[in-house]
Amino acid sequence: MEDTTAALRAAEELVEALKKCKTPSPAEHLDLLARTNKVRMALEQPYDIITRQHGTILVAGAMYSLIGTGAIQKIPSEGSISASELAAAVNANISTITRLMRVAICNGIFEETAPDVYSHNSISQSYQLNALGGFFLICMDFNKAYLALPDYLKSHTPEDLFDDKKSPFAYAFGKEGSDYYEVLNEDIEKRNIWNGTMQAMEKNMPISGMFPFASLKEQVEREPERAFFVDVAGGRGQALLKLQEDIPGTFGGKLILQDLPIVIDSLKPEDVPNIETMKYDIFTPQPVKNAHVYFMRRLLHDFYNPVCVEILKSTVQSMGPDSRLIICDMLVPDKVEVNGPTELYWLDLNLMMISGKEKTLKEFHELLDAAGLELVKVWPSAIGATVQLETRLKRS
Repeated sequence: MEDTTAALRAAEELVEALKKCKTPSPAEHLDLLARTNKVRMALEQPYDIITRQHGTILVAGAMYSLIGTGAIQKIPSEGSISASELAAAVNANISTITRLMRVAICNGIFEETAPDVYSHNSISQSYQLNALGGFFLICMDFNKAYLALPDYLKSHTPEDLFDDKKSPFAYAFGKEGSDYYEVLNEDIEKRNIWNGTMQAMEKNMPISGMFPFASLKEQVEREPERAFFVDVAGGRGQALLKLQEDIPGTFGGKLILQDLPIVIDSLKPEDVPNIETMKYDIFTPQPVKNAHVYFMRRLLHDFYNPVCVEILKSTVQSMGPDSRLIICDMLVPDKVEVNGPTELYWLDLNLMMISGKEKTLKEFHELLDAAGLELVKVWPSAIGATVQLETRLKRS
């Protein structure tokens, strides 16, 4: 008979933590979820684990179909719709709709207001493209790459994994010869969804609260002719917008957002107030010289070290003696923590699909040294594995 002692102890610890956290902070929220998982892990048998994983895949498959067919948009924001009406709206068999919806509803997505009559709830609304639906679709694209991974590994050399033109993602989509972003850029609509999703997801990824940018006030005000902050490959400016929120006026310093034309051209002036936009390829010489801060956030993890060194050198040649290059990425610990934060590891596996990698501190030291930089300090986030690495030109 199963011994539930460990589960009971974990449950008691969860209850005590819940009593103390009436309105949990983001860090406390993650801790509570980890404690909840600990209770479940103490009870699950191997069969339970496999069926739970399979169930998760089925829910994702059902939602992917409901989004892809447009069914999720046919369900009214207020009121309800019958299965027969929904099936007719998307030209599907009613049996298809009812079975997809059963899987979703069983997992708390949508409401069944009467037999085979559906309405939205807050969870189903989060799957809309203007919410988290874009992120979900990106995840499903990576799932396609995972399904193709065994065949990829059988048909490629071990070294091919490091070639961004031969990534598992490109292989899965029949696009070998193109890197991930070239595949993405073939579809402007998909790329725009990706850009918007990355901006929305930044709410869940730490931006500030690590390196103390406010401490640069005197330096920036003393030399205002130098750009204050150059956000290299900064997407839709989420880091610079957060910087302006944390430091109103940003000491009067110039803020520059750099990215590829396909990203910059998608921005309106009101999207990036008080920010100068600049079209820039990270593999070409950095045009902004002697800035106070160059910032690379969630950029280097897209590549393996040799490519990262090339990217860094493009900016290193433009740095001044007291310029800082701040690298914001996740840091892989030396040992995996059971039931610890999982985001780092699933993100790292996604990066493997596109020839990228989250890195250890040792790997960062190696690439910084090769690029002519030295690490000044690691500034950790209060949440998860995100850090900001403060670097400067190597001093003899």
